[in-house]
Amino acid sequence: MGWALARASVLALIGVGVLGFGPAVARAAAAAPAAAPKTHPVSVADPACGVSLFVQQAGRVAYRLPHAFLRPGTDSVWTRAAAWRRGVDYGVDLAHGELRLLREPKPGDSLWVSACWLMVPPPLEFQLYTWQPAPESAKDSTARVAPVSPGPGTRPVTGRVPQLAAAGTDLTLSGNKSLAVDFGSSQDAFLRQSLDLAVTGTLAPGVELTGALSDRNTPLSAAGATQDLQSLDRVLIELKAPNGSAALGDVTLDLERGEFGRLERRLQGARGDWSGHGFSGVLAAASAQGEFHRLQFFGVEGRQGPYLLTDDAGSPFISVVAASEVVTLDGERLTRGESADYFMDYERGRITFTNHRPISSASRVTVDYQFTVNRFRRNLAAAGASWERGPGRFSTTFITEGDDRGRPLGITLDASDRFTLAAAGDSTSRAVGEGAVAGLGDYVLIPASVVPAHYAFAGVDSGTYSVRFARVGPGLGAYQDSAAVQERTVFAFVGQGNGAYRVGRPLPLPDSHQLWSVTAGASAGPLTVDVEGAVSRHDLNTYSPLDDGDDAGTAGRARLALAGAVPGRLGGPGGLELTARSVGRTFDPFARLERPFAQEDWGLPVDADLERQSRYELSGFLHPRLGGELLGAVGYLATPDGFHSLRRSAAWSREGRVTTRASWARAAGERPDVRYQGGGRDLRRAELGLSLAWLEPSLKGEWDERRAPSDTGRAGVRTRELSAELRAPRRLAWHAQLGFTVRREARDASGGFVAQDLARTWRGLLETPTAAPWGVSVAWYRRLLEPRADPRRSRSDLASVRLRGGDLKRGWSGLANLEVTNEGENQQVRQLVFVGPGKGAYDAFGNLVGNGDHDLVIVVSPDLVRVARVATSARASWQFGASEVWRGSRLEADFESEARRRGGLSLSDAWLSPSAAMSDLGLSRGAVTQRLESELAPGSTVAALRLRLERRVSGDRSYANFGQTLDDRALTVRWRARPAASLSGEVEARWKRDEAGQALLSGAPFRRVLRETGATAQLVVTPGARLRAVASLDGGWSRAEAGSTGATGTGTTRTVRVGPDLDATLGRGHVGLTVRRAFVSGPPALALIPSTDPAGAPRWEGSARGDLRLHETTTASISVTVRDRTGQVTPPTRPTEVTGRAELRTFF
Repeated sequence: MGWALARASVLALIGVGVLGFGPAVARAAAAAPAAAPKTHPVSVADPACGVSLFVQQAGRVAYRLPHAFLRPGTDSVWTRAAAWRRGVDYGVDLAHGELRLLREPKPGDSLWVSACWLMVPPPLEFQLYTWQPAPESAKDSTARVAPVSPGPGTRPVTGRVPQLAAAGTDLTLSGNKSLAVDFGSSQDAFLRQSLDLAVTGTLAPGVELTGALSDRNTPLSAAGATQDLQSLDRVLIELKAPNGSAALGDVTLDLERGEFGRLERRLQGARGDWSGHGFSGVLAAASAQGEFHRLQFFGVEGRQGPYLLTDDAGSPFISVVAASEVVTLDGERLTRGESADYFMDYERGRITFTNHRPISSASRVTVDYQFTVNRFRRNLAAAGASWERGPGRFSTTFITEGDDRGRPLGITLDASDRFTLAAAGDSTSRAVGEGAVAGLGDYVLIPASVVPAHYAFAGVDSGTYSVRFARVGPGLGAYQDSAAVQERTVFAFVGQGNGAYRVGRPLPLPDSHQLWSVTAGASAGPLTVDVEGAVSRHDLNTYSPLDDGDDAGTAGRARLALAGAVPGRLGGPGGLELTARSVGRTFDPFARLERPFAQEDWGLPVDADLERQSRYELSGFLHPRLGGELLGAVGYLATPDGFHSLRRSAAWSREGRVTTRASWARAAGERPDVRYQGGGRDLRRAELGLSLAWLEPSLKGEWDERRAPSDTGRAGVRTRELSAELRAPRRLAWHAQLGFTVRREARDASGGFVAQDLARTWRGLLETPTAAPWGVSVAWYRRLLEPRADPRRSRSDLASVRLRGGDLKRGWSGLANLEVTNEGENQQVRQLVFVGPGKGAYDAFGNLVGNGDHDLVIVVSPDLVRVARVATSARASWQFGASEVWRGSRLEADFESEARRRGGLSLSDAWLSPSAAMSDLGLSRGAVTQRLESELAPGSTVAALRLRLERRVSGDRSYANFGQTLDDRALTVRWRARPAASLSGEVEARWKRDEAGQALLSGAPFRRVLRETGATAQLVVTPGARLRAVASLDGGWSRAEAGSTGATGTGTTRTVRVGPDLDATLGRGHVGLTVRRAFVSGPPALALIPSTDPAGAPRWEGSARGDLRLHETTTASISVTVRDRTGQVTPPTRPTEVTGRAELRTFF
């Protein structure tokens, strides 16, 4: 007996620990509930059997088991609740060892799988040899018969069995496809579909395939399919091999061969590249998502944003292609993200900088981006190849991009439009069609009197003409954009020659752009030679043969470099480089050739065209043996408009215990055809730093004087800047920094430079080690601007504070955050407009009545008002309890506030009080959230308690003539009991007080306070895993406080809602039913803010849902919701509403 027991123990250990699922699974099997079925009780454990544990995940129905080739009939699956049935709840692929759920997974629930497998399973793949018969013997009997080769023969591609994958193939396909119909009693039926597909794996050794496709809620065409790649939300199929790659879908194209053929775009199409034996190439064909544009601008003092991005014509009403932007600030490339440097509003084309990057009037910002195509479908094709062997190299690039003029976007071109485009040439001001159509619109015609006849805005859909306006340029039109109403731009008549717009429908000009570049180079010892030539053609209007004489252009460059060792005592590695570049007046590259704000280095204004030029430069470098680096350069520039400039520069740098940097640059230029011909720059910088054991002090200075040619007046700026900084060494875990900067700016005048302003900047930073249990991070920035000609000062404050602490052993933690920034806010007005009887919430006097014939529309002005924003959040929590009953008990307190104050910052905004959020008129917006929450004894079967106390306060005064405040307070207490595994119940009591206030200049103030007291009780019965029943009872007493607007008395509205919830699993399906019956007594219920929607609970409300598993990968479902308000006393009355959805979804 003892030997038998010992042998059984050894076999069990081997089966579970070595040949089975390992120690982790042994622990999982030991943790399995006692209800686990024992389908194969044996006295000696089978070494080829085991138990594995899985955690169910949302949306995942397939789970890979540790072993393949399972023995039939040995599998069993169970959860803590009950055992699952094979073929009903789950299915198993015995050969591949894959478990598939035939029911919806419950995320987080544990799932145990018991199975047995073959000890020595056969391989899943075999490679069969194809034997070929020997060739027929020759007629000569002495002829020798060729030996039969036993190797595999070559099979034709069409003869291959698709089910047999080649060696090394391992692909995983997952996703789902759905078709659904939305229907209802007050809406038409809508057909919707969605597709999510992902594939990953290898096709062969070293060949990887990755793919993702998402097509959600895309309308179906009459043929039942979407039309093109733009219809898909996201698509990407990428194939990677050792010598190349290919991609289809949302791809990025980067071409960096030479200077003239550079390109970086986000595209939708195909891209492929290859390399080998010194050759490399790339080929792409795609639809362009947008058009490239670069915007350079100086920051606004004390405003982090938003800054509007524009198209080529300067219009700000654009959308930006997501992730297409490259943003630089003072020459440094930034990172996108609200916790990084900036964040983008792609839909509205706006960029806002975080407080990590302070913006001032001296900040130089450059944004390269693609704005979405809004004229025609746009196509792009590109090809590039390069060859390099030994000392020689060669490359070529060809790019073509153009509009498909047969596929305009958002417009239909008739014969008259095409005739207008053919006669317009390259001028957008001549490409204008008819713009006024009689009928329902926003404008009315004002007859001629003292002023000529013109159109005037009458309100959205309140006029007798639908009028379009076209931008023709400043001083060429009679209208000017003045405001925005309901996201529509409003145009006002200002007289002919005083505006930039005219009545008319702007017609898009289809363009075509091509570029071909060739580069070659060679190296011989210390000598390097590079040459590049390029030709471009850009037709701005393919409809018109006019103005085509300037479509083509050429560009070229040459470079000669010599590098080696410089003799002498101070000699070292050094070199010289001579470059020459010539860009024709009509040459048009696809990317900018010059770096941002390079115009200032030569003495040109920032908006000058520096792309077309002739430039010659000689530069050199030297690394002395004593350390450091010395740079020098001299260059000459000439532009087609007659400007020429000579620039000289020198720079020195050395890093070590003593760091020294110095640079000098001087440019002198002239443009003879303007009144003030001189332009140039004199820039000097110096820096001295010292690296000590615990401190690194540094001192920096900058002297800059810039002039630019001008025909209207002197254009020159002189700045003097001095800054000092103390910082902790980078080797320390603590980071500390303290700095101070003084900047003086002067403008050029007839008598010399005149002082304009003085700016002082303080900044500080402190960060503790992140691994410590306690931590603090503080960043602070203050800039004080003192204009010399204006007594008003401007102050900008930016700050971020983060405090954290905690003790994991004692279960408590705390976190506090503070962020201070400055932003711009559009001035807004709410305008009262007629919308139809019973369709609005206001009457003709602006009184909020809930069922009126007027409503408020938002009118947005392009002017920005500076606001100081302060956001604060704090959270403290304590988790306690060691026993099963008290484990998970917690106490949490949260505080959040946000204050947006017009003008300067107030210290009280850092911890905004609810009363200040509601009553402080200096706040544009204010919001406060206070929350206290506790959960006690969550594991108790008798009394698990939860307490929640919350208050939310907000005030919105961002409109010039409108204000609104909200004050919501709530207290809830919940008691829950679970006397048995199949029976539980809970009771929740609530107390609420909601207050709302509105004020419109043209109407009477509105104020309403509603109080509600009530309770909810539920009894839940779960006799098994296939049935769940809930009995629900909800009672509430609500009333309006005396003095509330619209309250006719102080009576209480009593509402009782009762009904069941049922969930049942029937065979391969699941059904759910919810029904509520409301009993209302007392005065009619009131909404906190009157609207066209009825207030109070519907008399009957119910929903039903059914799911049926048609196949192990296919599910059909239908859901219906019914609301019946029959017998409702207060208007607006609504008929019985029925909404539903039928859906078919398949998983793969």
